[in-house]
Amino acid sequence: MKIAIALLAAAGSIASADVVINEVLGSTSGADNEFIELYNTGGSAQSLAGWTIELWDSDAGSQFGGVDGGTPYALGGSIAAGGHWTIANMGAQSLYGFTADINQEISIENSSYTMVLRDDLANIINTIFVTDGGAGDAANIAGTFITPDLTFGPDGTFLPAGFYRVGDGSNTLGLLEFGQPSASATPGAANIPAPAALAVLGMGGLVAGRRRR
Repeated sequence: MKIAIALLAAAGSIASADVVINEVLGSTSGADNEFIELYNTGGSAQSLAGWTIELWDSDAGSQFGGVDGGTPYALGGSIAAGGHWTIANMGAQSLYGFTADINQEISIENSSYTMVLRDDLANIINTIFVTDGGAGDAANIAGTFITPDLTFGPDGTFLPAGFYRVGDGSNTLGLLEFGQPSASATPGAANIPAPAALAVLGMGGLVAGRRRR
């Protein structure tokens, strides 16, 4: 029985790993029209009950490692195989014409931050470090340095307005435009695939931005 329970737990963990942070808009001109989108790369639906998203201040200095944005945000519902799930404020939903799975005021850091997705057992599923390029800024969880799954930024000398995976679930990130509405943002829908000539971000840093503010 213990072996069976262990096998079930392992299977659940493997399925959880199929869910990724897919698109985020957090630093915009005017009103903060913010959203976070998840995507399920797996072949079966995944419950998000008990899951959370955390934001950790990643600027060097006394604020480093502090909790940002009123997180953790509690998730819920489920995400279909090959499906999208969103948490967003009303401004983003109105501007982009979609209905979020969770309607909530969110406050994404306007300087370097680390975003962490955890499952219902508090396992770390996905981490993304977004940076404005400040000296000493680093990915972390509660002040403990981590190696993030992906790193994005800066956008020139600024924090990127946001990012999206170029092709849902890919390990390549593209830049969301600062002006609103962002032409590349597709909350709750398929992300733009990668054109052959697009200069994009891989595991290291921003190769070429598509807009500077």
